[in-house]
Amino acid sequence: MRASLAYIGAGLLLGTTVLSGCSSSTLDIDKLETNIATEMQSQLSLSGTPTVTCPDSVPIEQGNVFTCTAELDGDTVDVEVTQTDDKGNVTWETVQPTG
Repeated sequence: MRASLAYIGAGLLLGTTVLSGCSSSTLDIDKLETNIATEMQSQLSLSGTPTVTCPDSVPIEQGNVFTCTAELDGDTVDVEVTQTDDKGNVTWETVQPTG
């Protein structure tokens, strides 16, 4: 049986992503979306890569928490992202599916 996003429960997938590099005051959202999608595909051994969508502009601020959405084959799950410092490092975890 093929794994899918439909089987993800709260907090089952966790990841850490480093989004620092340039001296921008906002997170590199394109890099964040790509990293989360790649880590989810690897952790679940998915046949495809989920499409991850995050807010367009997120200021770099330690403790800031925001939600992204991952979608694959009609299954959707929310991904809670927490900034761990003021340098663009984040952790993420899946939360209850939205659909």
